[in-house]
Amino acid sequence: MRVNIYAEELTDRVEIVSKMIDGNTYTGVRFYLELPATVNNIQYQGPFIHMPGDDDSSAVTFWGKTQLRKLLVNAIDALDAHETAELWPQVLTQKP
Repeated sequence: MRVNIYAEELTDRVEIVSKMIDGNTYTGVRFYLELPATVNNIQYQGPFIHMPGDDDSSAVTFWGKTQLRKLLVNAIDALDAHETAELWPQVLTQKP
């Protein structure tokens, strides 16, 4: 399965969550999303809150047991390498 999250849906709201299942603790990183909406040519974006204490905002949670941090660090390293290649392609292709 592939899930696409677009830049305009991303927020700075990140939450660490955990749960115990069969004696094992699982930790997740939850990224909250906010769907932008245009009303009368004005764009709004915010959490989907029905009433105080009832936040029904969309979110994506990445669950892990012991390797979640390593997985996320690998993703950041891959992104750094990609951005470096885009910014400095001549440096990466030069031979000593």
